[in-house]
Amino acid sequence: MIHTSVHQPLTDRKPGQGLGRYGQWFTRLETWAEQAGPWVNYLARSSYMLQQGRFAADVLYYYGDDTNLTALFGEKAPDVPAGYNFDYANSDVILNRIAPSNGRLTTATGMSYRVLTLDANARLMQLPVLRKIRDLVNAGAVVAGPRPLNSPRLMDDEAEFKAIADTLWGTGKGVRAAGAGKVYADGSVAEALAGEKVAPDFEHTKPQPDTALLFVHRTLPDGELYWVNNRQARVESVEATFRVSGKAPELWHPTRA
Repeated sequence: MIHTSVHQPLTDRKPGQGLGRYGQWFTRLETWAEQAGPWVNYLARSSYMLQQGRFAADVLYYYGDDTNLTALFGEKAPDVPAGYNFDYANSDVILNRIAPSNGRLTTATGMSYRVLTLDANARLMQLPVLRKIRDLVNAGAVVAGPRPLNSPRLMDDEAEFKAIADTLWGTGKGVRAAGAGKVYADGSVAEALAGEKVAPDFEHTKPQPDTALLFVHRTLPDGELYWVNNRQARVESVEATFRVSGKAPELWHPTRA
């Protein structure tokens, strides 16, 4: 991400003005500007492809309301297993933007998720959110995560909160059926995905112990797009598996015209 590109009115002072620690140097006076073409082309081509279609993710990750994503996950990403992608969700998403559909969680914009995961930080949960989760599970949704403890709002009914939590989580152990859905009461998102037989979206061999590839999956009207990113500064030779069938692959490289 290009954080900022500051206006440079002074052409005789290079590399120009900046924003200190709040942004990087990325201007026409950059000392390496004339060598930046291949990298900028790489960014442009990758960005163009990543705007096509719709993001594909199996997990909707609810992180609660009492802090921000940077505080929670600035140093460590959520515990979603490799090979699966996810979207974050706050209470607004849970209450207003998702609905059940054939065992999945869907949005009006066309997103679709297989598992709703509750972060440990979400154990203090507003009663309206808990009600909505109950309704989603009754309609067929799959939820994984620890039992909510109580509401942070004094206006919420403690007895109703406990009754819903008892129905969905019971003692907080095992897999519980509720309505047409399930709650993995003490399970991780990995256990829920395995229990629901959701295969990894992307897998690869590891020719070296520290081989690391990340991916983004976009669903197109006429196919699937996977953007694969090598996290090591070396060439890797891997065998990759994608959760796609009945289609012939094409390999596009973002540094080549």
